Amino acid sequence: MKFEFVYDPRIELNSPIIKIPVEEWTTEDLHQFYEEAQDVTAKIPAKILEFDKIYMQKYEELQYRPEDLFDIMEELNELSGKICELNVLYLRLEGKFLYSGGQE
Repeated sequence: MKFEFVYDPRIELNSPIIKIPVEEWTTEDLHQFYEEAQDVTAKIPAKILEFDKIYMQKYEELQYRPEDLFDIMEELNELSGKICELNVLYLRLEGKFLYSGGQE
């Protein structure tokens, strides 16, 4: 197999592992890869929104639990990292940014 999509528990989605340079792939390999990649990219926006919602809830907690600042900030940093990884994965698979602030 020239590639495979493996579940990444951190981002809660499959992520590709390329085992042989793409230049050596057949047309069938490319078609199969893009088909599987589209399944993943279709799920990325919803996953980002899910993590963003949790992020905002944690951020709101700071108002009510200022004594837990460091623990909450650690959680916020973890969520930010997941959102960043999802955006990078989308860019890698689609060749463009998920969202560009209304300018395309």
